[in-house]
Amino acid sequence: MIATTQPKRMSVHSAAAMSEAPSRSSAVPTVWTHLPGGVVDGGEIVLLAIRPSMWRSLFDSAPWLVTMVLLAGTLTVLNTQIPGLSPIMTAQVILFVGVARLLLAILRWVPTWYVLTNRRIIDMHGVREPRIWSCPLLNVRNTYLQATAAERMAKLGTLTFVLDNPGEGPRHWQSVGRPEEIHAAIRRAIENAIDQQGM
Repeated sequence: MIATTQPKRMSVHSAAAMSEAPSRSSAVPTVWTHLPGGVVDGGEIVLLAIRPSMWRSLFDSAPWLVTMVLLAGTLTVLNTQIPGLSPIMTAQVILFVGVARLLLAILRWVPTWYVLTNRRIIDMHGVREPRIWSCPLLNVRNTYLQATAAERMAKLGTLTFVLDNPGEGPRHWQSVGRPEEIHAAIRRAIENAIDQQGM
């Protein structure tokens, strides 16, 4: 069963609630202060800067790895090979494809950051060049915390942001550690932003 929280709309709390942000929040990576044009302006406070768990790379690659292992095993048992290669070499080539897919997933994981400021949620990813998406906290209609079976085993969770813009689908922070703690910090940041706007 997927664990979810489905608040109708965030309630308004005092601005002092922001002081309850997680004590184990990640240090702000220097990349955020060195991107061309800047990502966080001078008036923003970075509350969280986290990566998805590295387990995400394995989750994304698991279908490839399982398929390549089964294929290599089947071809070895059937004594079938790629023309010009021995059956053992054929199995090694197939297994290498699965490992290469895992390495690609790790390469994509390295530049991925999820950032929460006192004004916005920000996603950053991209191997060759950073691709940055952001949304004002006031435009977040709802947040959900859920977890797949694999994520629950690794004590991870995925945060989903439902936005006010009907033309834009939900955004996800996948496979984050301490998901309940991170979700609570995001909720407090949104409630504080609403409070400051007098909503």
